[in-house]
Amino acid sequence: MSETSQVEVLVIEDEKPVRDSFREFLEDQLYLVHEASNGAEGVERFNEFQPDVVVLDLRMPEMNGHQVLEQLSAQSPDTPLIVVSGTGNISDTIEALHLGAWDYLLKPVTDLNILEHAIKQALEKARLIKENRDYQKLLEEKVDQRTSELTEKMDQMVRFNKMAIGRERRVIELKRMINGLLRELGREPKFESPEKIEEDSSLIE
Repeated sequence: MSETSQVEVLVIEDEKPVRDSFREFLEDQLYLVHEASNGAEGVERFNEFQPDVVVLDLRMPEMNGHQVLEQLSAQSPDTPLIVVSGTGNISDTIEALHLGAWDYLLKPVTDLNILEHAIKQALEKARLIKENRDYQKLLEEKVDQRTSELTEKMDQMVRFNKMAIGRERRVIELKRMINGLLRELGREPKFESPEKIEEDSSLIE
């Protein structure tokens, strides 16, 4: 959903008067509303329209609200699922929240502004979750890029050090060879400390 697109709400509710009242109110608030009269139909409508928010009841034929919650939350965990149910049973509430409900409203919802407020809160939460995930992904990409750059620099240093070590060994061997030749000629060795690299400059004197 872009900032300029119309928010799509799926209402899954078996009581037609309740479903109609939700649809009419939300359409007046400029939401695009899809409807389903039972849980199985609700899942079909969800797959068809991919709504931004789902409002559903718990007590429904064919597939109850708990089953719908479990399936939709697993299928699309970032989609807000708002339960509006007439069951005042605390265990139902706990189970609904456990199965992925983002909010829980009790019927009858006499002031439908409460429903809209819940929808807006859920959408804001979903937006923040997405922003946080995008930011985390950006950070990870930057860390990966920086790690790659530092690794390349480290590899270059290792290669340079290997070259330097090889050069040191060659210089020391040359010093030894020159000293050996001078000794064979009965001369004084040119290098007093052939193991020291500081005397490299004498090689070109």
